[in-house]
Amino acid sequence: MFGFIVEDIVLEANMETMVVPLAEYVNGKVYSGIKTGFNKAFVISGIKRAELVAKDPKSAEIIKPLVIGKDIQKWHIRHNDRWLDRWLIFTRRGIDINQYPVIKEHLEQWREDLTSKQSSSSVKGRKSKRYQWYEIPNELSYYQAFELPKIIYPNTAKKSCFAFDTHNYYPGNTVSFIAKNDLFLVAILNSSIVWDYFKNTSSFLKEALRFSSNVVEKLPIPTATEAQRKAIETLVGYILYLSEQLKDIPSHGEKLMEVADDKLMLSYFEQIIDAVVLELYLPNELHAHDKEFMRHLLHEDLQTIAKIQGDKMQALRKIFRRLFDKEHPIRVSIFFLDSVPVVRTILGVA
Repeated sequence: MFGFIVEDIVLEANMETMVVPLAEYVNGKVYSGIKTGFNKAFVISGIKRAELVAKDPKSAEIIKPLVIGKDIQKWHIRHNDRWLDRWLIFTRRGIDINQYPVIKEHLEQWREDLTSKQSSSSVKGRKSKRYQWYEIPNELSYYQAFELPKIIYPNTAKKSCFAFDTHNYYPGNTVSFIAKNDLFLVAILNSSIVWDYFKNTSSFLKEALRFSSNVVEKLPIPTATEAQRKAIETLVGYILYLSEQLKDIPSHGEKLMEVADDKLMLSYFEQIIDAVVLELYLPNELHAHDKEFMRHLLHEDLQTIAKIQGDKMQALRKIFRRLFDKEHPIRVSIFFLDSVPVVRTILGVA
């Protein structure tokens, strides 16, 4: 049994609503990002990466794309633009640096800093004789998870920022990640009810929530049938696809109206996910006020983005127009959702 805190309300969870804390749900695979102990040596720009790789193409094997807290947005990570052009020289423990002479030469200029016990940039691991001077001072037994689909989130944030990463980013020391390929879990984490949970269970740092592993791991995860999970994962797939398609499109000129409609589509899919997750946590409260979402969503039997043939954007627009029709039961229920007292509390509606 879990007590789910919503401001002054404690919602007692039963076995039909919440079953396991997140730590158990993900088999304990909640990890911290990489602490290099001396970023000046290990974190480089795209220009420096190109230079090192030009001298020795093998260097690319241990130069990894790095993500930090400000790169992470809700659902996705900002990438392939001027904001995200930082790379990590990942010299994990046990690596044979002689196989990467250009990397070794680059690190040599900071050898004194990397070996000196007096260095102000040293970390506890750096001072241990267990590490070579060129190695990142972390055990990182889970480093193989860096190159698998995972959920990444900043250690502090002012809003929900759980991103699904399929680009093999290596997490910096200002982020953490969950080593699980799970779109359903991404939907749960980015929901308004879970944000409210974090607000009531986390400490604050400069007006931002601190996502400590202790708090994140205790988050109760609601149960869902296979069909329900698939429906939610399908909508998350739409959002990830739309986020990717819309990130580089200028919202002016001839495209202005089309982009505005597509952004509304993305926002509406988010609202549906949020409502469905809310229903998973609070079925009795919502159903008592005649608010149902999952039943109608399952009736739609939506195709996953991967199975949509032809023009995916046009197909998504068609789905959006159908779900956004003012008579559609999902839209009707969303429009009046804040009439439910507990929902008003969660959303902070006066």
